[in-house]
Amino acid sequence: MAKVKILDVREMPATEPERVGKMNAAIVYQFDAFRTYYLVLPAEDLTEEKIIEAIRKKEAERAPWMGKELEI
Repeated sequence: MAKVKILDVREMPATEPERVGKMNAAIVYQFDAFRTYYLVLPAEDLTEEKIIEAIRKKEAERAPWMGKELEI
């Protein structure tokens, strides 16, 4: 299991039509100095468990591309 450092959490108005009037949280996180990412989650029910779940989901989506070499 990897360690993740949360660098910043900022609230901002949601831009999705179904969430007008609500707030989102932009979360900037880092695995190491070379791998810094962000994600956006609904702010009204933000918990540590939801952040962990969202980071795991994003990493699972990114994993098939890690180390892949493309010929152009």
